[in-house]
Amino acid sequence: MSCTNTLTFTVPQHNTLDPLTLAATIQALLNNPQHLSTLPGLSRSDASAPQSSPAPSQQVTLQHAANAMVREHAALGQWEYGSTYKYRSQLQQIINLLGPDRLTTSLCTSDLTNLKDALKFKSKNSLSLPEVDPSWVHDANIEGNIGGETIHRYFNLLKRFIVFCQESKYPLGQIDMSVKLAGQYPSTAHYATFDPTELDAIFTSRVYTTEPTERFRWTPYSYCFWLPLLGVFTGARPGELCQLYAGDVFEESGIPVIRITDRGHQQRLKTDASARHVPIHPQLIDSGFLEFVAMRRREGGRFQPLFPELPYDRRHGHARAASRWFSGQGVNDLGYLGACGLSKGMGYCLYSFRHTFVDRLRKAGVQEMMIKTLVGHTLEDDVTINYGQNFSLAQRQEKLAQLRLDVDFSHITWENYQRLQRLKPHCQKNRRAATPRR
Repeated sequence: MSCTNTLTFTVPQHNTLDPLTLAATIQALLNNPQHLSTLPGLSRSDASAPQSSPAPSQQVTLQHAANAMVREHAALGQWEYGSTYKYRSQLQQIINLLGPDRLTTSLCTSDLTNLKDALKFKSKNSLSLPEVDPSWVHDANIEGNIGGETIHRYFNLLKRFIVFCQESKYPLGQIDMSVKLAGQYPSTAHYATFDPTELDAIFTSRVYTTEPTERFRWTPYSYCFWLPLLGVFTGARPGELCQLYAGDVFEESGIPVIRITDRGHQQRLKTDASARHVPIHPQLIDSGFLEFVAMRRREGGRFQPLFPELPYDRRHGHARAASRWFSGQGVNDLGYLGACGLSKGMGYCLYSFRHTFVDRLRKAGVQEMMIKTLVGHTLEDDVTINYGQNFSLAQRQEKLAQLRLDVDFSHITWENYQRLQRLKPHCQKNRRAATPRR
């Protein structure tokens, strides 16, 4: 039995050769491979050696490798959509600086040092990395440049890219991975924690003290009232709170809880450990949170978003508008923080409520593993957590009730805030319809 393969050739339109003669010649060469040595530019050794295309790993450009890294991390879920967008942009800036058409074999230690120098001069609003001019040496600390955390992120992203190339069997040059930035890698503690005085300023400012008889120009959206309260009494991430549905608040074993989950439409979690049930603090109940949830259920059932006025953005989730409201958008808009005598430049943002929650529980003597359970941090580093039963809901409720903020909340009620909303009907705008759970 013989095996036949069919080859297709494209012949130039004005070719003078007889197609049949050309086909017969090619067939003769294929039948007798030794005749290939007679062709111009092909040596006998080339003809006798097995013919194969060059290995892809020998011809991989930095751009090709970067694209492969982004696709793999996104496909495997190592980066969420918003993170993929951010890291892809930052990695592309690095590749553009190094040279997208360079081969991975040309990567070397000097690329790490060159990136270190470029990051000192990168401005906050620029989408490119500057090529360093030695004459800039005295301008390394000018205002408007990116901060230390962002510098570390870019630098470590190049190191992760190099590791990806190694794991993908892309050949590299001589690289000393021990090259580091000066100083320690900044921790997440760059978010400031609110002290009692600052919390008092937040909860006695316009959102919580404006009377219906007063004239006011700001819009009393429901998230403006609830997000600071929920943040400081649940320790949940802003994105987790902004995506809640009415059905995510319910009773379990007689205890009212908030379910942090990614089961709903357009809901997502940072990690698997983020999924949890958080008991509702008594202060939230006193402020009318359960009445607020019941109102949302009447509007659209258990699939009604708690904050339908917050639009969804695939890149940023639901929290972008809320973050801008709280932190502001530049010198002309200082946000709610500005009205409280604080500012984003001081390290404050919606995330600060989460840090405050953790800080106050530690001061109350709550053990670290319980805090991790409440805020959705991984427990895999704590070996003993795998012995016996995890913390019960009643235990979590007991520890959560120990949270004390030394702030007067007696004037804060959802009923009073609704009077402001009636004066501004446009605050009820629904940007997200109720959607059944997947």
